[in-house]
Amino acid sequence: MISFTENRKPKTENLLCRIQRPTRYLGREINAVFKDPRGVALRAALLFPDLYEVGMSHLGLGLLYALLNREEDIWAERAYAPAPDLEAELRARRHPLTSLESGAPLREFDLLGVSLQYELGYTNFLNMLDLGGVPLLAADRTPEDPVVIGGGPACCNPEPLGSFLDAAVLGDGEEAIVEVARVVKAWRAAQGSRQELWQALEELEGVYVPAYFKMAFDDAGFLKEILPTGRRGVIHKRVLDDLNRVWPSPQTLVPFCQIIHDRLSLEISRGCSRGCRYCQAGMLYRPVRERAPQAVLAHIEEALAATGYEEVSLLSLSVGDYSSLAPLLEELMNRLSPQRVAVSLPSLRADTLTPEMMAQIQRVRRTGLTLAPEAGSPRLRKVINKNLTEDEIMAAAARAFGAGWNLLKLYFMIGLPRETGEDLEAIGRLTGRILQAGPRGRARLNVSLSTFIPKAHTPFQWERQEGLEASRARLHEVKDRLRRPQVQAKWNSAAQSWLEGVFSRGDRRLAEVLLAAFRRGCRLDAWSEELHLDRWRLAFQDAGVDPDFYLRERRLDEPLPWDHLDWGVSREFLAAERDRAYREIETPDCRVAGCQGCGVCDGDRIDLRLNAPQPPSKTYPQAAATAPAQTIWYRLTYSKLDEARWLSHLELVAAVYRALRRTGLHLAFSAGFHPLPRVSFHGALPVGVESLGETMDVELAAAMGTDNLVEVFNRAMPPGLKVLSVTRLPQRRPPPKLKSSVYQAASLEPVFSEEAAARFLRQEEVLIIRKRPKEERTVDLRRQVARLEVVSPCEVQLEMLLGEKDNLKPADALAAIFGLDEGQTRDLEILKIKSI
Repeated sequence: MISFTENRKPKTENLLCRIQRPTRYLGREINAVFKDPRGVALRAALLFPDLYEVGMSHLGLGLLYALLNREEDIWAERAYAPAPDLEAELRARRHPLTSLESGAPLREFDLLGVSLQYELGYTNFLNMLDLGGVPLLAADRTPEDPVVIGGGPACCNPEPLGSFLDAAVLGDGEEAIVEVARVVKAWRAAQGSRQELWQALEELEGVYVPAYFKMAFDDAGFLKEILPTGRRGVIHKRVLDDLNRVWPSPQTLVPFCQIIHDRLSLEISRGCSRGCRYCQAGMLYRPVRERAPQAVLAHIEEALAATGYEEVSLLSLSVGDYSSLAPLLEELMNRLSPQRVAVSLPSLRADTLTPEMMAQIQRVRRTGLTLAPEAGSPRLRKVINKNLTEDEIMAAAARAFGAGWNLLKLYFMIGLPRETGEDLEAIGRLTGRILQAGPRGRARLNVSLSTFIPKAHTPFQWERQEGLEASRARLHEVKDRLRRPQVQAKWNSAAQSWLEGVFSRGDRRLAEVLLAAFRRGCRLDAWSEELHLDRWRLAFQDAGVDPDFYLRERRLDEPLPWDHLDWGVSREFLAAERDRAYREIETPDCRVAGCQGCGVCDGDRIDLRLNAPQPPSKTYPQAAATAPAQTIWYRLTYSKLDEARWLSHLELVAAVYRALRRTGLHLAFSAGFHPLPRVSFHGALPVGVESLGETMDVELAAAMGTDNLVEVFNRAMPPGLKVLSVTRLPQRRPPPKLKSSVYQAASLEPVFSEEAAARFLRQEEVLIIRKRPKEERTVDLRRQVARLEVVSPCEVQLEMLLGEKDNLKPADALAAIFGLDEGQTRDLEILKIKSI
């Protein structure tokens, strides 16, 4: 018998067994970077103030992670906002929030870089600092504390967070983040003061140090003046002039659990010149810069080999405007369709969706298509400068339905400037027209509604935002107009939009509100089920702040809290665009009509960088590769230990599929809408249970020696999964017929008594409730236990018989036999030794 106590020492504490979705916190993803902390001069932690599945979907954090880790003397790690269950465990045990890679508390890092993507993550940011042992206020930090740097689009107005940040990076971060890291490294080496740190950071282009700006308010509470106390009065954003100079790593992180955007994503261009007046990203990321198509192709192929993803997403604010999209898409599908890799194009404008693009996209499978009219009426689309006619919208929908799509996504905004009741009615009419353009009885629409929020550095930055109750009323009115069996409407909570609107145009007085909200337990406000508006109202009262003060219309001559931060587009241009909106005058795309005078380009280094347009191919898309005439099945025996024990069965399946793709072997694929590698998994282990021997069958399109296959598979397998042997099958075989499984279990406490075991074995019947999400069944546990041996008060061996149904989990069996409570049951470490 294998000695569990000698070879498998239980951990002193194991939080993963007490929380849901433990794979969020493993930190051993494919392509994660590990370095010897003694061999680096700077340790950085990149923080994303939202749940793992959101943060891992964000392209920017992964890009900065790779760029910093390219520096030999810097180790960048990651941390994400803990879910409520993990936070509760950390606080109950007084454990700090740590990085994923090394497990070091956040307070031990030299640099913390926080990605500020949206305002509803602000209290998550404070919570992460607090859990990590880092003083919340920049003024309270000593030279021994980490340097806290913010970046991302929310830094276009970082004033509500100004008291918490040592500095913020404005604009593109690829070059700035490395410069910031070098400054912090030199400051650490010199053992400088906090003031010396801020002075050094202020010297960097695009870096804003809030401590060097003071805000003066009049007696009525209006901003009167912004007073610089440092070297510069205005901070200009950083611009990466050529995206081809800096590329993300092809060794993209591959998660164990499913994330929001679970695919390989590549930004093929940055910036948008369409000029939608509500769109903050379209203003912040100007000018348009495109990556070279041949380099895009090469990067995607290398990244797919390193990750095993089954889908590629080409990202841009308006991907249909990429100059070389048609030939790029055709060549991409020529290369990827034999591997059954799909391509998706989010952010497509209706007028850029061509039949050629749709034909290419569906060569592997039809990924989602989205149309974003934003406003229901042509008049309101002119106000917001959408530059999209109803005929163009209908033509795009007809092309998509005609090409075989039955489901389309639509986006609309409510509460836009100059909106009337007729505009709200038009949303329902336009949705109905699009639905009628589809195949009768099969067409379906997913309609997303969001509330307009005036954002800094946009032509509508001076506009009034609708109050909470008015927004709710408008949402209900539009939802009522969309009530059709084939239409599914989704919407952002009016309360979330109200809160976002307050902070998006707020000032430093809101720091007190954030502190009060954090102390009252506000967390994860972007998740509707976690938003507690009553706590926020109390927080505003605690700070003596009227939230609706920040939703009001602003005068054109009124100082704005972000006036000292220059994101390129001039205030004069924004004011002129607002005036054109009021007069319902459209502004053309500068790529077509020439410069419109927004102020971003300098005519030298910062300018449009576009690829030469190329015509689409006249050839009809090649058919996807057909299945080979003969394939070979192999049976794999593998172990599932350590980190891998926390994978659910569905997570294991996804991990194996991607590992098989990474091997480079000729795989056989299933047919149908979503082609997958042909794999047959035999049984499913409970989450948290390890195993020395599981089996699965894999179908390959070409034969290989079994010894070579073991090595090839193991090079691609994620940590904790190891192929032990491979056997070639003469033909596809059913799963092995097993009679029982033998487990060893260890407990931190002496919970296994020989008396309880003997009492159980003497009984002929022991009925317990087998609980499942949708049902409960009474099961005879005694009939399932073939052998039970208490090795010690902390260790037991259990053999359980396998039936066709109602098989109990070993943890549930041990809990029933020995009377374990929920905590003791979760803390069990269970190892499946063998199946017989």
